[in-house]
Amino acid sequence: MNFSVENSCNLHERSIKELSKDNVFFNYDFLSALEASNCLNPNTGWIPHSFKHQNGSIIPFYNKSNSQGEFVFDYAWANAYFKSGVKYYPKVVLSVPFTPVEGERIFCSDDKKGEEALRDFTNYVNESNFSSIHALYVEEESSNPFLANDYIERIDCNYKWHNHNYREFDDYLISLKSRYRKNILKERQSIQEQGIIFNVVQQPSDKDWEEFYLFYALTYVRRGQNPYLTLDFFKQINSLEPIILFANRKKEKVAAALFFIKRDSLYGRYWGAKEDINFLHFETCYYQGIELAIEKGIKTFDPGIQGQHKLKRGFEPVINRSYHWIKHPEFRKAIINYCKEEGRHVLEYLENAKKQLPFKNV
Repeated sequence: MNFSVENSCNLHERSIKELSKDNVFFNYDFLSALEASNCLNPNTGWIPHSFKHQNGSIIPFYNKSNSQGEFVFDYAWANAYFKSGVKYYPKVVLSVPFTPVEGERIFCSDDKKGEEALRDFTNYVNESNFSSIHALYVEEESSNPFLANDYIERIDCNYKWHNHNYREFDDYLISLKSRYRKNILKERQSIQEQGIIFNVVQQPSDKDWEEFYLFYALTYVRRGQNPYLTLDFFKQINSLEPIILFANRKKEKVAAALFFIKRDSLYGRYWGAKEDINFLHFETCYYQGIELAIEKGIKTFDPGIQGQHKLKRGFEPVINRSYHWIKHPEFRKAIINYCKEEGRHVLEYLENAKKQLPFKNV
């Protein structure tokens, strides 16, 4: 046998740390913190495993009994299976649990080894009781092993802000058409008039995490859900150099957001507020992030998925990719057609969205 499978993602620390050092989420520290803090269990629907190939490649994967916390939505596929009397769950997911972020999904030293490992992994899944494999938010540079193994490509659109050598926030504002610039200034002025100020915490203490977690948990409680992540998880990720941004009004914290920096990219993930305050989300999650990116000379700011409202604030539409292997032959044909048709609509939307950007040269 060319591989081994283990009931954990944490048993190859040295190998994974070496192969994942350039990724802020799909790395040993992040994935092991999820597991050690009990975020991955039958109740959340994420059961961690690790596929280790003899060529040195490692594929962390998850046995999924639902589609929650994935952010590439396949509920229509699951419903079609159910109506046909075919089991969709369990399925296999290659992703960062609860965190939609692009990256590689196979720890390997080159595409050829990744392609070989994925071929054997796919054969292993084919002989098991799983219905399918879903590699989510695969960066374009890491797509070759999936394409070589005839996985189905599915595309979608999200939004990123790009730093065009701005020296300060005003330089960014000047690049916008007048009405969009005025709108941003109006939103920011509203926050200032309410006396809300921000402070950055770069080495969070346990107390900082406890205060942050209150805001994070509130976003789920308001929707009648339990938080995906635990307080213990956040306390375990200080090695990733997270940045907590707190919003304060009259010395009372009213909101918080979390940021990560890796090389030329800033990532905004997880936010929450004690109360609804007009424009506070835009200020905390977008404008403060833009200011941070400009201050540190960061080229790209990824604030998370979805949100067409990001367009008029200068976040540019980009394509993200997922890859799918479907065991059932008839459903595979149907899903190929579905993804082709959906992809055409996504590309049409992308072109129309580019025309809605607020920049003067658009």
